[in-house]
Amino acid sequence: MFIYSILHVYKFELGPLDFLMKSFNEFMNYEDMVDKRLIEIASLSYNFSKIPPIIGIIIANKFGNTLMVFEYEDRVKNNYGPIKSYLSENDKNFLDIDLISMYFSSFKAFAGQTNIQNLSNLEIHGSNIKVQIYFLFDNYMIIIFLNSKIDLNLKNKTQIVQYFEDMLSKHEFEFKHFNASHSRKVIRMLEAKGTAWLKNLNKNYKHLFENEFLKKHEIIDIIMNQMFPIIQKELGEYLIGIPEDILHNISKEIRNKIQDKMCEFNIDLS
Repeated sequence: MFIYSILHVYKFELGPLDFLMKSFNEFMNYEDMVDKRLIEIASLSYNFSKIPPIIGIIIANKFGNTLMVFEYEDRVKNNYGPIKSYLSENDKNFLDIDLISMYFSSFKAFAGQTNIQNLSNLEIHGSNIKVQIYFLFDNYMIIIFLNSKIDLNLKNKTQIVQYFEDMLSKHEFEFKHFNASHSRKVIRMLEAKGTAWLKNLNKNYKHLFENEFLKKHEIIDIIMNQMFPIIQKELGEYLIGIPEDILHNISKEIRNKIQDKMCEFNIDLS
């Protein structure tokens, strides 16, 4: 390999420094290609091609009146649909947004009629999506529709809840009198801003997800490289008489299976 490298330098009339830089660039390009492929695999396993991390958010009052809807809809680039498209099996039977708000408001009413005190949030899990509901100021609820594969950390949740607490506090009059002409104008403006905010929130989440996934994969790769000789040694002691190449392949297969399973775990690297 060393002789080949020297011949390569002379063949293309590269100086040693130029050759090193060329080799380094080739290595970095390979690393980028591997990282890109890993991110594609991760996105596929989390179904990001069909369902964004945060599908949308409904803001409603305690009576189930829908006040605002933020949706990360992008059919051109990502084929992401509106909230109700994920709650219906086909385009002909879309649920009405107001019905969704009314349904979830019943949880708060139920808590008020029973001995469930100080109900602040609920979470409903499905195999494709999940819903997080936050009750704010006793009069409002924030209904967040999420990709079921993702977990918002405490920082994400706090950021989202704080955004709406600030909005509801600042525009208390408009939300209380949401049917008034002036209120509707203000709420439409807030809805447009909120939709842009949601798009940016998804973008930031994906970016953080990709960085954390690559970091997690790198750490797991280091661990598994340390474990591989241990696996091979233990198998060799129990599977006496098995050819070395078969033992190596079995050990490698076990290593890969363990690594794949470890990559499924949600490890907080923050």
